[in-house]
Amino acid sequence: MGYNKLIKTLVFILLLVFYGSLLLHKIELPVADDMARHVKNGELILEGNFNVFYKNVYSYTESDHVFVNHHWLSGVVFYLLHQAVGWGGLVIFKVIIFLLTFLLLFSVSLKKANFWLVALFSIPTIFILSERTALRPEIFSYLFTAVFLYLLTDLEEHPERKRILWLIPLQLLWVNMHLFFVIGPALVAGFIFARVILNRKNLKNDRLIKKLTVLLMALIVVSFINPNGISGAFYPLQIFNNYGVGVEENQSSFYFSRLRPPLDNLPISIFFWLVFILAVSFLFNLKKLSLFYLLAGVATVIGGLKVLRLLPFFGLIFLPAVSANFSKSFDRLKSVFLKRFLVIIFIGLLTLLIYMNGIGKFSNYKKPGIGLTATSNSSAEFFKKQGLRGPIFNDYDMGSYLAYHFYPDERVFVDNRPEAYSASFFSNTYYSMIQNEDKWKKMLEKYQFNVIFLYQYDKADGLRQFIYNRIHDPLWALVYADSYTVILLKNNLENQDTIQRFGITPENAEEKLGSLLQSENYDDMVAAADIFNYLERPNLGMKTFLQIVEKWPKKGKIWMIMGEWESEKNPHLAITYLEKAISVGHRTAEAYSYLGLAYKNIGEIEKAEQAFTKALRINPDRQEAREFLEAISPWR
Repeated sequence: MGYNKLIKTLVFILLLVFYGSLLLHKIELPVADDMARHVKNGELILEGNFNVFYKNVYSYTESDHVFVNHHWLSGVVFYLLHQAVGWGGLVIFKVIIFLLTFLLLFSVSLKKANFWLVALFSIPTIFILSERTALRPEIFSYLFTAVFLYLLTDLEEHPERKRILWLIPLQLLWVNMHLFFVIGPALVAGFIFARVILNRKNLKNDRLIKKLTVLLMALIVVSFINPNGISGAFYPLQIFNNYGVGVEENQSSFYFSRLRPPLDNLPISIFFWLVFILAVSFLFNLKKLSLFYLLAGVATVIGGLKVLRLLPFFGLIFLPAVSANFSKSFDRLKSVFLKRFLVIIFIGLLTLLIYMNGIGKFSNYKKPGIGLTATSNSSAEFFKKQGLRGPIFNDYDMGSYLAYHFYPDERVFVDNRPEAYSASFFSNTYYSMIQNEDKWKKMLEKYQFNVIFLYQYDKADGLRQFIYNRIHDPLWALVYADSYTVILLKNNLENQDTIQRFGITPENAEEKLGSLLQSENYDDMVAAADIFNYLERPNLGMKTFLQIVEKWPKKGKIWMIMGEWESEKNPHLAITYLEKAISVGHRTAEAYSYLGLAYKNIGEIEKAEQAFTKALRINPDRQEAREFLEAISPWR
């Protein structure tokens, strides 16, 4: 192997290692989006229960609600793999799918550009792709998009080849594996449109257009081959018609850039810069401008700005587009000296990035490793071991987990499929009973709940107050808590034995939560502190938070929470905590708002103004910051 080839191989391996290090994290099953339910779907389908194609079989509230299961085949694949290699094997499978996607993308880009240029732009592309690394059916959409791009590019170079026809069976798989199957025909249509514009004077003799047109028609036809037929084929255009709940991943990139600290927003921050770079790159290549990549670039930029979950598709288009656009300019600049210098810098940079991810710089909230996190199944095992029985009231996030563990013995109140429930159910029942005590009492009488099983960090409006209300409601007893879940039992004769043995009260909380307090796991200790606060033991909560920041001093969110707590009663201490939060990287609008409030409470109006101004700069929707600045503006 020649020196150049060896170096290129080393660099490509380092790129794969870097990307792989971002992908290799454990599954947090209670909050793993809908992964648990996908596995259960696969199990039921292989057992012959085909109702999961059409009906909301897991719920006892809207069990007859008809919907389209657009990812059933992914569930079958996940279930079979889970049976064969377990959760750890599923994580490895996910990593392989993502790396294969990147390999295809890199290969597509190499067809139009120099290796070193592609490698250089691969680094920011990897950060963009790392925004979505969970094990979900969408991993197949990323892979299939890369396959489409690869085969379309190959056809452009070799019009005589027939391997493009492999896209037809691939589309058949795609339409049954994930909602984004429409991307396949859209890519082919975009290719045809670009070709028509380019060769508009000789369309009759363009055999490539004819071949692609036949392919497009075939792709459209096979899209109707799914359990729901026409409804399934048109479902991507209708899915939001009945959404009664706001899904966080469907929020815009701007929404997340306002809420999360800078390091957690790295893919989004890079995305904004890459949009500019992509636009400039087309100016560098006006003579050989690719209309296909221009259209795809515009579409994915708009998609990435409007919906966070579409961000990786921008990465899939960005790398081949920007590499091709800058190819000639890069060729003019390169020299032997420059190349060797870049190689040294590049290898050093990749090594540094791999190291930084290894110490948690790029994955603040992910748990490195394979398989499940330690307590993923703990709450379900507690439920089973204690012989608990429903009806269960659960939150939106926890439904998938409960369906996986308990169906068909127990059914769920709700789960995280907005399309599987009517919009009126969410507005008039689910959210209403969380936010309104009278509505809760009516629903309790109607459904006779025996267990409340909640993800304690569900972000639904009013849920934290609901948990507080139930913990202090004599009709209910808190019997279980971990870093994900709280379980409460109805305080009746049937449950007395379990309540007597496991009940968590303000008086015994320190003893009952001992395993969380003594844990070396950050999330466990945070959960203990939060439960103390639910139980109105703020002294124990603050004591626990102080222990946490002693162990993990760079956890800015905890410093911020402590600052929030102290802002009224001890604003000087609050300022110390909040400035610490900001100094370790938690530079959020929320942190600056609390800092402004603390300064206001000690009469430091100028410093309060500075803090509130920074809060509004990050998030213009911070109402308390805006009100303060408007109040003092007449005096300025």
